[in-house]
Amino acid sequence: MRRLFLLALVLLSACRPKTGEPLEAEVRFVPEHPTVGKAEICIEVDPRLELTRVEVVGDMTHAGMIPVEDEAHPAGPGLWRVDAFDFNMRGDWVLTITAYDKQGKKYVKEVRLTVP
Repeated sequence: MRRLFLLALVLLSACRPKTGEPLEAEVRFVPEHPTVGKAEICIEVDPRLELTRVEVVGDMTHAGMIPVEDEAHPAGPGLWRVDAFDFNMRGDWVLTITAYDKQGKKYVKEVRLTVP
């Protein structure tokens, strides 16, 4: 039994997403309080980071949901935007914003919100 527990622990730790440096960013939504359906996500970072890619993954806090994934596009110095992120269910969401700079350095920020 103990071996099975240790094996499960090793497998779960191998599946955990890799973390990066903390991403200092302001995240806004349009509408300000998203409801079920499409919403715009605006991500504002220090333009000196010179990011090359920004990804947004939304997951529910409960099991059984396929994550929603989208890529942000540049919308000005230090501004990235997802035009129509699909909040497809009511409930508690965790958005993981992952950004990469010119050197390939990874930055991560989590945002929690409730969709009524």
